Amino acid sequence: MKTDGMTRRFLRGVPDAMTDAELLELLLRFSTDDAKALTERILAQCPNIAAVIEADADTLRSIEGIDEESVLLLRLVPELHRRYFLSRSRDEKRLTTSADFGRFLLPYFYGARDEMVYLLLLDAAGKVLNCKLIGHGSVNSANVPMRRVVQEALTSNASGVVLAHNHPSGVALPSKEDADLTARLRDTLDALQILLLDHIVVADDDFVSMRESGYFHRMY
Repeated sequence: MKTDGMTRRFLRGVPDAMTDAELLELLLRFSTDDAKALTERILAQCPNIAAVIEADADTLRSIEGIDEESVLLLRLVPELHRRYFLSRSRDEKRLTTSADFGRFLLPYFYGARDEMVYLLLLDAAGKVLNCKLIGHGSVNSANVPMRRVVQEALTSNASGVVLAHNHPSGVALPSKEDADLTARLRDTLDALQILLLDHIVVADDDFVSMRESGYFHRMY
């Protein structure tokens, strides 16, 4: 890739002075010799950088002139971004509050287009033992098998667990299905003396704690 004024501006530490199109063009120079034209076609189909980053591989492939190297590059960016935030959240020594749980779990759902379910496993001091993807699709007993949750908790010797899932619709309001599953899961874990510490519902860059929202009190 050639070094020109655009490259020097970025490397001098002034990316805020560059437009979205310039930054995208600079990135695409690593995959194509016609980055400017490809950038124009991408932004004609995706109205902003958020739409570009959130676009799946099939959407990107539908853009005229884009090749697999460019698709790979554009899909790598959000995944690296996700891993960056995951690595930062893992620096937390102890998680003891709903806010701690939510901040830790939020990066796991970065860029997710489908509903995903994670199980966060903690010891008695709030140290993270593991965090596992345990389900895809709607939150119900079929997609969140109680046996799998119990097995993961026992295998990790967890004292408490936090269930988390996302609402791709962008509304972090717990549904009746969320509440029903939470009640069943808490009853199952109580019998094993394992605490269900919270159920976090994620939407976009926000999350709602079902415990803090009063849902746990309603289960009694």
